[in-house]
Amino acid sequence: MLMIKNLRRETSTTKTTKINFQELGILLVLVIICLVLSFLTNNFYKPANLINIVRQFSEISIMAIGMTFVIISAEIDLSVGSIYGLAAIIAGYLLHNGYSATLAFLLAMLTGVGLGFINGIISTKGKIPSFIVTLSMLQLARGGAYAISHGWPISEFPDTNSWLFFLGHSLGGVFPVQIIIMLVLNLIAFIVLSRTTFGFKVYAVGGNKNAARLAGINVDSIKIASFVMAGAMAALAGIIGLAYLNSVSATAGAGREMDVIAAVIIGGTNLFGGKGTILGTLLGAAIMGAVRNGMVLLGVEAYYQEAFIGLVILIAVLADTWLAKNKK
Repeated sequence: MLMIKNLRRETSTTKTTKINFQELGILLVLVIICLVLSFLTNNFYKPANLINIVRQFSEISIMAIGMTFVIISAEIDLSVGSIYGLAAIIAGYLLHNGYSATLAFLLAMLTGVGLGFINGIISTKGKIPSFIVTLSMLQLARGGAYAISHGWPISEFPDTNSWLFFLGHSLGGVFPVQIIIMLVLNLIAFIVLSRTTFGFKVYAVGGNKNAARLAGINVDSIKIASFVMAGAMAALAGIIGLAYLNSVSATAGAGREMDVIAAVIIGGTNLFGGKGTILGTLLGAAIMGAVRNGMVLLGVEAYYQEAFIGLVILIAVLADTWLAKNKK
């Protein structure tokens, strides 16, 4: 019991001091980026563009919620982009063939949950690094998307007025529903991670899994639950993407795992586990959205954008590693 109290006290201190200061720094970076882009472009601060930026990073933010839990627990999930695509393809295929929106939604979500569970089981019980497991799942899920769609886009649906397509609509024709979903999910995840026993256990497992195990925490169950959450959030984002575009292809979500990981790392989550917050991840996703939008407005070509994102990930990891070493 004493060990659990000490572990809880150490984890709580990390969350309430260092992370809050770090979040302020991330927010400052976001403000500076927005100010610079407002001077470099004429359209950045227009209301329509700002709403478009939030809409664009809303799916990344939703996926990053699950990734935050995974990385804090000292694991990684490279398969979320492919799970996004497979879930969207499954939902699109069912809707295209006249099945109900509810069935399409449930099967797509079950796919995400199931693949996340498989990632967790193999990583924990099979003692295989999650990098390898999820890299394999990345290929398997993408192959499944191609197998179902035969490589062809799915874009014709008998009933586009069903509730599922409402997820991609805008309230009053102005405010996207997916932004509301993103904000609600981030609020729930914030409460779970910072105010519940499960959240404490996620931090404890990522910070020191041996100490967590000695304190009576089921380390494998926490890691599996985190992978399940990542799979579920990826599937939900895929469904929202389908609802917004009214179409889906087998390549949907390809490469999004890099944007998601970048958002989490930029948001201050330690790639080696034990540290991070949902608010930081949300701010990281916002930075990603602002930077991508700014590069488009500035006419930067797509391949330069990808190279820049890769550089951002590298700098974020190096900075986090350097700061960790200098705090010791």
